[in-house]
Amino acid sequence: MYNELLEKGYACLRRGDPDAARARFQHAITTDPQRPQGYFGLAQAYLEQELERQPSEEAYQALLKALEVDPTYVSARAYLAIEFKRYDLDKAQQALDQALHDEPTNLLVHIKYAEYYYRLGFYHRSVEMLEKGLHGPHGANEHVVTMARQFLSKAKQKSSTIILRQPPDPRPILHFFARFLPHRSKKKQSLARSS
Repeated sequence: MYNELLEKGYACLRRGDPDAARARFQHAITTDPQRPQGYFGLAQAYLEQELERQPSEEAYQALLKALEVDPTYVSARAYLAIEFKRYDLDKAQQALDQALHDEPTNLLVHIKYAEYYYRLGFYHRSVEMLEKGLHGPHGANEHVVTMARQFLSKAKQKSSTIILRQPPDPRPILHFFARFLPHRSKKKQSLARSS
């Protein structure tokens, strides 16, 4: 029953109905709260609903719950890396590297790593990561394969319009500007509390 609910949830996502998908994933969680896949599917449904906005607290909590149930669940770690560490490039890349090391054939990990490259403007690397994931023995369900193929098409299109074969790495520039973002030190926070 659990796997059937997961499949129905992913079918709803493929149809573009994240509300129905959420209901299926929540039912799966109720059926077996000690398995991470339901929480992960729930996070995907929340993320699918938000597309252009920042990921929600609900998606974040669902991913954390999946990892609480199974700390080795690589797909949840990969999603956390790209969705919730997007402004900390080093940590995101470390988390993605670790996820890829732990499960080199996991197609969701390849998708998230490709998304990381895509956001940095390395479209050809995004294409390479997706092709490697799709051509390997991934064993992913239909929804994940469809996601990978759609993203591959988008990355190929972007890659073909770039004049430079290898765009400059934007990470040093982003690190430079990150120094100017307002950060409150612990000392300032304690002063603010005492006043």
